[in-house]
Amino acid sequence: MRLTRFAALLLFSLLGPARGVVSAQTVGAFEVRFGESVFDEPFSGDLLIAFAAPDGGAEPRRAMHSWFGAPPVARFRVDQVATGESVTLRLADAEAFYPEGLPAAPATDWNVQAIARRSLTGRQAGLDAGDAFSDVAAVSFAPDGEGRVALVLTQVVPEPVFRTSDRVQLFEFVSPSLSEFHGFEYVLRAGVLLPSDYGDQETYPVVYSVTGFGGTHESIRRFEASAAPGTPFDDCIVVVPDASNRYGHAVFCDSASIGPWGKALVDELIPELEATFGGAGPEHRYVTGVSSGGWSSLWLQVAYPEAFAGCWSHVPDPIDFHDFQQIDLYDPLPDGTPRNMYVDERGEPRPLARRNGEVMLTYEDFVRHEHVTNPGGQIRSFEATFSPPGADGTPRRVFDVATGVIDHEAAQAWREYDISLRLLTNWDELRPRLAGKVHVYAGEVDTFYLEGAVERFRALAQEAGLLDDMVVEVVPGMPHSLHAPGQEAMLRTIAERWARPAGLVEPAGAN
Repeated sequence: MRLTRFAALLLFSLLGPARGVVSAQTVGAFEVRFGESVFDEPFSGDLLIAFAAPDGGAEPRRAMHSWFGAPPVARFRVDQVATGESVTLRLADAEAFYPEGLPAAPATDWNVQAIARRSLTGRQAGLDAGDAFSDVAAVSFAPDGEGRVALVLTQVVPEPVFRTSDRVQLFEFVSPSLSEFHGFEYVLRAGVLLPSDYGDQETYPVVYSVTGFGGTHESIRRFEASAAPGTPFDDCIVVVPDASNRYGHAVFCDSASIGPWGKALVDELIPELEATFGGAGPEHRYVTGVSSGGWSSLWLQVAYPEAFAGCWSHVPDPIDFHDFQQIDLYDPLPDGTPRNMYVDERGEPRPLARRNGEVMLTYEDFVRHEHVTNPGGQIRSFEATFSPPGADGTPRRVFDVATGVIDHEAAQAWREYDISLRLLTNWDELRPRLAGKVHVYAGEVDTFYLEGAVERFRALAQEAGLLDDMVVEVVPGMPHSLHAPGQEAMLRTIAERWARPAGLVEPAGAN
């Protein structure tokens, strides 16, 4: 199946042959030089060779991060390459490459580009500030080709510029706890949208909206249209904190592998931000999000019950690891055989994404691709957040990338972050602090098969009587998206609580 997929990629590339092919001789090696203008000391780290279809439009360094129809990419490890020196790389030298059919590929026209990963905090090689990259070269490539192409690392990804306005502001904060964990000054960022009448009041309710995977503080701009003067969002300060990190999405929980992100947000950033902009405090502080942000918002409410007055979680990442996108991570098969991330009990490929009933991605294809562009991929991000460090210091894997076989023992460490387990086990203690605050919406036909975990929790919560104090819905026919009626309910709650006279606001959670 993977060779067929690769053949399709080759056919696609042949539809538009490259202009200015480097040489009539087919290229099989890449001579990468570390430009003097970019490197002032020897480089050790990941070096990637990215491919893109000749007429595909996107630079290879951008195209390689596509989730759907990703082109080939190879990752190499180099050590102590001096300024001005070159390394010659062949596919046989790669630590990892995608797709698996690449070594058997016939000569084909591609655009290629070299990327040196230098960012300590970014998740997308070649797009993160400080990463170095070469110009794009058009080549005819085959792994066994005799020719080589020169790629010179002469360009650097610049620091992004955040455009501010009267209403849109950037808040930057050096986190003491994350800085201590990582050993360098770790800057957290948040986009802030202020009400159109900002300054007329001393304080305002604050909504923290956590993005899904791939979003950053720049996503605050999505709220500008929905927070026009006179709309419900315009009565609030809206904050989009940046959860992105080297391994992907931090989901704002304290992690043994990537650091205390929950503490950094709740105990450090929020007090400073609200003191700066005039937040009204925990009784008027709310949290919401979609996808990974849906998981984050629910976790923040459950882990910090008094810090937020309500949570509206939309299509969250798995909240019960007995159904991790249809996979039970905790328990092996009845005969004791480990389960597999790539194939189900019948040996059929596990789907990872669907649209209108048609499978768009399989688990194996997705993981093999992100393993090359790692460590900032979605699946690796889960391991980085929930797993402790392994023997090599990197987050322990819960499955074998080569085979897909699950390490159920390693997955037991994830129980601490199993939201379903936490709520069901500790509800007697949590109920006085969470009753009325929790709202979860899943889509019946979620694009990434996330509804199963919510369905499982809902059934167990109903049996245990938890649904008297929370909203958990699986919305018929809804895919992976924000549930508009749920957001409207959040805005009504915020407005009603804010309209109550001072001193008559009920304790958070009593709404």
